[in-house]
Amino acid sequence: MQDRVWFDRFELRPGERALLVDGMAVTLGARAFDVLVALAQRHDRVVTKQELLDCVWPDADVEENNLSVQISALRKLLGQDVIGTVPSQGYRLTVPVSQLEPAPGEAPAAPPRPSIAVLPFINLGDEREQEYFADGLAEDIIASLSNSRWLFVIDRGSSFVYRGSDLDSTAVARALGVRYLVSGSVRRSATKLRVNATLSNGATGEALWNGRYDRPLEDLFDMQDEISACIAGTIEPLFLRQEENIAAHKPARDLEHWDLLMRARWHYWRSTRKHAVECQRLLLLALARKPDDVQTLSLLAFSYLTDVWSGWAEDPKKRITEACRHALKAVSVNDVDSFAHLTLGVAMACIGDMDRAIAEQRRALEIYPHFAAAAAELGRLLAFSGQTAEAEALVRRAMAASPSEPRMSLWLFTLAIAAFVDARYGEAVRYARDALAQRPDWFFNHYLLAACQAANGDLPGAQKALSDGVKMMPRFTVAALKVGHPFVRDADRDRYVEALRKAGWKG
Repeated sequence: MQDRVWFDRFELRPGERALLVDGMAVTLGARAFDVLVALAQRHDRVVTKQELLDCVWPDADVEENNLSVQISALRKLLGQDVIGTVPSQGYRLTVPVSQLEPAPGEAPAAPPRPSIAVLPFINLGDEREQEYFADGLAEDIIASLSNSRWLFVIDRGSSFVYRGSDLDSTAVARALGVRYLVSGSVRRSATKLRVNATLSNGATGEALWNGRYDRPLEDLFDMQDEISACIAGTIEPLFLRQEENIAAHKPARDLEHWDLLMRARWHYWRSTRKHAVECQRLLLLALARKPDDVQTLSLLAFSYLTDVWSGWAEDPKKRITEACRHALKAVSVNDVDSFAHLTLGVAMACIGDMDRAIAEQRRALEIYPHFAAAAAELGRLLAFSGQTAEAEALVRRAMAASPSEPRMSLWLFTLAIAAFVDARYGEAVRYARDALAQRPDWFFNHYLLAACQAANGDLPGAQKALSDGVKMMPRFTVAALKVGHPFVRDADRDRYVEALRKAGWKG
């Protein structure tokens, strides 16, 4: 264990046998101090009573009551919620523990990702087979969420301890030391299986999301992967949106890495030049704190590429080069990070290396099969490559798995491009309208609708859509279009540009 560790308002110095509260030393009994050190050393899991007895009284045969007395003393000093009791198991610290010294005047650093626990799903039926399904479903969701580089997921062994517990959700969250909880139930009828799932705030018990999934009862276990993918794909973007909103409304003096990253994401999704500048400022601050953080490197690369395809970059080639550098570094830091491969694929598409771009998205999906964003991005690249059937299948898979995804407009954009490439212009118009309805603030959706309407013979509608797009982005050029619209076949790009020309585009 490090010489010093920090948690909440406390600094623990095992070598000096000292405990500081807000920088001031406090008096703590020798046995209580040893119990605290043992819990801090094992802060990422439940510590059994026997393990604590062996650590603190290695050469004595003492009763559990002695341990209870020390835990009580620690709670009086630290606060009742800092040490959680896990029924029939033991104890664990419920607050983040860091071995990195905080900067002067700052709070101790939190874990790199807020934590989430998936509780065993409740079987509302009598069939034993259904109970296996309920457990398997929760385990699949744990496995799927664990593949997300944004989440810290508590292992099954810790969360399944609370099967049938009488504790309320906030008490369970405190005991597990998590910010979010996933819970649910499974009910089987004669012909249908119904799964209910809830994502809740561990501190308040507030339900942030509820989902219900009804599937025909044809093959119980084949449905397991589909449902877990839907739940995991829904939870991740909702979780991130919650974290972004929390960070965006925190005081500006808060400089913890996670908050910087979440605040940057919040600005990124506002999709204006002003927000893009602030997003990049925050990401550079975050990188100064953690230069090798994969998520920060990847999001900064995305932000630089957004500058290019939005027409904001004063030097597009330089921006693309910077984006590629950050994306390549992210993959070199962690070659099994799905988000890094997703980002590198997007960057490769922007420099025209479509084979590498497609390979990177396939790699992202190998690492994280339920990664909806990678499936949709692979679909986008295939649509621009003319492989429209697979492209549409991938996008629909992403849409089904992640219905709350903030990129939904881009996915509808891809369906419109696939239909345009196939000369199904009526369908293309419909998808373009849907994409625009989702994000009217994205100028390229207006250009998309203009191209699709012009190709479909609706010149007045195309002229109106183009006029709206030009008002938002008057400097949009063919060179910029090629970055965000990487058509592999010249004939497809020429048709798209010609349709825009018909609508009156001068870019």
